[in-house]
Amino acid sequence: MRQKGSDRKTILDELKIRSQKNQHYIQGRILCSMCTQPHPIAKEAYNLFFESNLGDQGLFPAAAEIEREVVAQLSKLLNSQTACGFIVTGGTEANLLALLVAKGTAKTNAPEVILPQSAHFSFTKICRILNIKPLYAPLDHNFRVDIKAVKQFVNDNTVALVGTAGTAELGTIDPLEGLSEIATQHELHLHVDAAFGGLVLPFIPNNPYQFDFSLKGVKSITVDPHKMGMAAIPAGGILFQNPTMLNSLKTQTPYLNDKTHYTFVGTRSGAAAASAWAVLQLLGREGFQKTITTCMKNTVHIAKGLEKAGFNLVCEPTLNVVAFKSQNTKSLAMQLWKQGWFVSYIPRYDCIRIVVMPHVKRRHATAFLATLGTEKL
Repeated sequence: MRQKGSDRKTILDELKIRSQKNQHYIQGRILCSMCTQPHPIAKEAYNLFFESNLGDQGLFPAAAEIEREVVAQLSKLLNSQTACGFIVTGGTEANLLALLVAKGTAKTNAPEVILPQSAHFSFTKICRILNIKPLYAPLDHNFRVDIKAVKQFVNDNTVALVGTAGTAELGTIDPLEGLSEIATQHELHLHVDAAFGGLVLPFIPNNPYQFDFSLKGVKSITVDPHKMGMAAIPAGGILFQNPTMLNSLKTQTPYLNDKTHYTFVGTRSGAAAASAWAVLQLLGREGFQKTITTCMKNTVHIAKGLEKAGFNLVCEPTLNVVAFKSQNTKSLAMQLWKQGWFVSYIPRYDCIRIVVMPHVKRRHATAFLATLGTEKL
């Protein structure tokens, strides 16, 4: 720490210089992130609530009210009138809370959870923290969890099943109807990680995938407004089927205005909830559908362009995620980075993966394809 403070202009000038080291969504070259440029109204709402703390709702009742309204809107969107939940730091905390509830309501001293091999890496951390044994079920030829394998893994120590609605690597959707049947039959907690797909699938016309609370076995859902909801980071979301499920999360708070906490993180940003609320209010279903439709059109544009250029798709895009291969995929990914195209390389599938978020416009998609088609990569 400095002995004497610096002046405001010097500090801000230094920060502006340092910020130039970061990549910026507006350039349209970040193709590896499931986050995006926050909507302009999200930034304005964030600034209005930037000092509010959802961990002390007695002092910040407006922030608490806004959080409840966001949760209610997400619940209705995901086909529940009774679901409850919170705006949390992200999908990792949301997934942790879901498995904490599953473990807390189960009757075993050796808890196990059945996960797809494609489950998000957060579950590795969560199982270590909660001392739950993870069992990874293999995938079928469509890169979705194999239902037969899941059935074989179920035993007396199983506390939960996990399915993904929009995997982080390929954007695939597990057969959640089948998982729901297994969960219902064995009275298990089915958690759906829809951190990404939860704000995409409801807006796809004639969506054939059931993934939400319309399925009887689904007890909790992760859905992140700071991904396709275009809210400011951090704005993850966790929804539970009904309020009684929160009992195992309840923690007494001896010195706060609030008597109890339910989230893992105590101090939570009311600004994040406000940013999510503002975007939901501004866009509504029609606005979200327009955004998702544009993203999907750009996804198809990229997928078709890749195939035309001789690249192989790993699978047909389900959501706004495209994965493809070349003769030397890893080398290609490195060269794309050098040219300022920030893609992901997925060793498991030896593929390049790109996510077509709202900041990726048609002109960016076309420029990316032009790079692949004209450069000696």
